[in-house]
Amino acid sequence: MKNIITVIISLFMLMLSSSVFAEGEELTVKANQHAYFPGGQSALATWLSENVKYPQECIDKKVDGEVIVSFIVERDGSITGIRMEQSVDPKLDAEAKRVVGVMPNWVAAEMNGVKTRSRLMLPIRFTLPQTNKK
Repeated sequence: MKNIITVIISLFMLMLSSSVFAEGEELTVKANQHAYFPGGQSALATWLSENVKYPQECIDKKVDGEVIVSFIVERDGSITGIRMEQSVDPKLDAEAKRVVGVMPNWVAAEMNGVKTRSRLMLPIRFTLPQTNKK
């Protein structure tokens, strides 16, 4: 499955795309510590490569591309508010939303030592498998 799906994760992109929330309202301040997946960026890439399932219908139709999903990391690290920011195909979009919805809890963002809600954007690239042509 690792050959089929390339997961593009950029810590820089995640940091720039996070928004901090307090009591449901977006703030203009940045978090002192951004939310992150337990184990960091490489652990997230590994987890996604093991859990994303490329829909067979999309493989058959040769549909690929980058889906961008945003989600809120709550104060307890749970994931809510999943939404599509960049769509490719309804089946790929649904798979990206599914896998984000079953991710383990993240470590929440903090502002001055207080856990806060934050919205992150996660790009997931679906790449068709290479066929050996002889």
